[in-house]
Amino acid sequence: GKGGGGEHRDAFLVFRSLCKLSMKSVTEVGYTIEGSPNSDLGPAMESKILALELLLHVMEGAGHELLNSEKFESAIRHYLCVSLLKNCTSESTQVVSLSLRLFVPIITHFRSLLKSEIEVFITNIFFVILQSPNSPPEHKSLVIKLFEQICGDSETLAEIFLNYDCDLSAVDLFHRIVSVLSRVGKTEIDEVNAPSGNVFGGSSRLFQLKRTTAKLRLDAMRALVVVLKSLFESIEGNLNHVNSEGLKIESKSSGESEAAPNGTNGHSNPDQPVTRSTQQSIVEIYDSKKKLKAQQVEAVLRFNHSPKTGIKYAAECGLVDDKSPQDVARYLLENSENFDKTQIGDYLGREREYQGGFCFQVLHSYCDLLDFTGLVFDDAIRHYLSGFRLPGEAQKIDRIMEKFAERFTLQNPDVFPTADVAFILAFSVIMLNTDLHNPNLKEERRMTKEGFIRNNRGISTNGSDLPSPMLEAIFDRIQKNQISLKEDDAARDKMQEEEKTKQYGMFSDQFREFDESRQAEFSKERDKMVRSTEHFFRQKRRSKNDTAFVRTSESGLKDEYVLPMFEVTWAPALSVFSIAMESANGLNKIGASTTDLEREHMEEISQASTQVCLEGLRLGTRIAGLCNLELARNTFINALLNFAALGTGKVMDSRHVRCLECLFDIALEEGEVLGNTWEHVFKIVSEVSRLKQVFERLKTDETFVSAPVPDSGTEEEDSTVELTEKAIDEFNAQRVSEIIDSAKIDKIFQLSATLSEQAVHEFVLQLCRVSRMEISGYGGGGGSDSNEVK
Repeated sequence: GKGGGGEHRDAFLVFRSLCKLSMKSVTEVGYTIEGSPNSDLGPAMESKILALELLLHVMEGAGHELLNSEKFESAIRHYLCVSLLKNCTSESTQVVSLSLRLFVPIITHFRSLLKSEIEVFITNIFFVILQSPNSPPEHKSLVIKLFEQICGDSETLAEIFLNYDCDLSAVDLFHRIVSVLSRVGKTEIDEVNAPSGNVFGGSSRLFQLKRTTAKLRLDAMRALVVVLKSLFESIEGNLNHVNSEGLKIESKSSGESEAAPNGTNGHSNPDQPVTRSTQQSIVEIYDSKKKLKAQQVEAVLRFNHSPKTGIKYAAECGLVDDKSPQDVARYLLENSENFDKTQIGDYLGREREYQGGFCFQVLHSYCDLLDFTGLVFDDAIRHYLSGFRLPGEAQKIDRIMEKFAERFTLQNPDVFPTADVAFILAFSVIMLNTDLHNPNLKEERRMTKEGFIRNNRGISTNGSDLPSPMLEAIFDRIQKNQISLKEDDAARDKMQEEEKTKQYGMFSDQFREFDESRQAEFSKERDKMVRSTEHFFRQKRRSKNDTAFVRTSESGLKDEYVLPMFEVTWAPALSVFSIAMESANGLNKIGASTTDLEREHMEEISQASTQVCLEGLRLGTRIAGLCNLELARNTFINALLNFAALGTGKVMDSRHVRCLECLFDIALEEGEVLGNTWEHVFKIVSEVSRLKQVFERLKTDETFVSAPVPDSGTEEEDSTVELTEKAIDEFNAQRVSEIIDSAKIDKIFQLSATLSEQAVHEFVLQLCRVSRMEISGYGGGGGSDSNEVK
């Protein structure tokens, strides 16, 4: 019950104690290249792991009454979420594994209560782990498997889409999950800046990296296939409700996208009965968000070219009021991560007369939006300059720092006697920062601490000095930590890493240094993840304004949301499958120095990848057909056709033949939705039949030549080419004949009798079309008017 008696109170206290125990700080062990923790655990770590295991047992076995207890819900929000924050970013793989397993029952049972917390965990922690080049590979794999488990439930996946992608105030969580998985599925070893392996034992370590990367790609592919399975289950579960005219979700024009947004965030009342008009408003919300996103992207492009033009366009789209300095300032501050920061700085530093003083007013409004209360002086400057690049012109710097000094003095009245004093020191700090960190300046010419103090003598009121300890502390902090944009910091770190790589000696342990560097960098990233998420939790406790959560059962929708979800998924998934099929998931890229055992391991991963890719291609084709997305369906079928390599003059391996089998299976099971792609199926049938005839004649006549000798070229050259082509054709004929059963091809035609009238019409039309092309010697192209059947 909601009230909770003594038993609930005891359960709450035990649960809270376990959460606190799991949060205790311990000296954690590092990770190796495989992410394996040191097996020697101390008592503190054992206590942490025991607490996490008990919490997992409670969360997985909690009954209905406990799950609906207000105290239990509060404990999860205020204690378990904090525990997961600290432990999901642990260095210990075992701790991370248990923490991620704990996240599953949270999203299963409490996603309607913890909407914002789930969003911040996925975006601030899980995505960072997956996209960081420094996080342990095993931690990446654990996060991918978490996504695979979450996406395996079609209802959970649909509600993620409904409540995030279709909420104007939330991130596009489903879209980002698919995008991040796609990016991991295409990761190359070069992207992790691995050493060259040009040392003793280096080739073996480099192979370990390649194998680990191939496994991660395979994990990501499996997760994408699970997403497609859930989408298909959403359609399949509703097929009984579809009218007899077809098993399709009609794809609408660009102005009528079929979506399933949540109708939350003030757009509809979740307690209100769902009506036809409510469903229409839900669709409009999703369309509005897509349109808004496109407008925002265009506004960024225009602003980065010309701030004046960008702001004007944004105003036309309703993104900002270009007549209000306060609103323009808000717009610049909120989009500082997207806009070119040099352009922002130039815009804010414009002279007072520019645009009738509008930019100058924006500068004042921009500064008034920032809070410097309680910050030390140079940290306030860092905060101020984090949103834009300070212009190089002295007059612009004057205007920008003058307003900063005024704001800082207003919010910190006890630090400086007047704003003028703060302005003089602020300008001096900017000069100091440039002097200390200019790479072109010789060390002996850099400003010293004494020189800095001397330059700032007598700047206070009545010619008095500022306190020397204050100036010394500012100098020390600036010398240790340059005031710069994070983009500049990242570029500088990358350059230093490249220089460090060049300095590796022939006999140095490159991989040891590589591992240590990654561990140090990820430690910084981990601290940042924790700080940003803790900041969110603090704000969350103050605001308490979560939007309403919409369940699929309450949305009034059946499977209409599958179409927009599939439109988001199919292209990224297909790109991953295509790269894996072309490269055999990295098998084609392993070096000649690879041992037989290492090659065997890569072949196992390659075979598993092929199986996963074919399953994904098959699911994609089925969903595209049911959603009546002709472009997606044709692209999937064309991809299978290309991977089969039939008629290309290449030697076919097992991957290519399995693609043929997959095409025939699709033709047998999904003939109702193949439409004009029957053309490709019949071309494949024709080529397979030809190869079977070649193989039958080969068994009785080994001198059989499958094609006449070309007329052009010398006889010797033609003979060599002909023998090579003949050998390839004979090999392919044998391989195809041994694997592809003729009965399966016959069954395609037999089952055509079970197709609907429209599907039979398309079947016969494409059969006649391919037949005409063969009779005419493929004189017309696939889409040629000469091959149209009247």
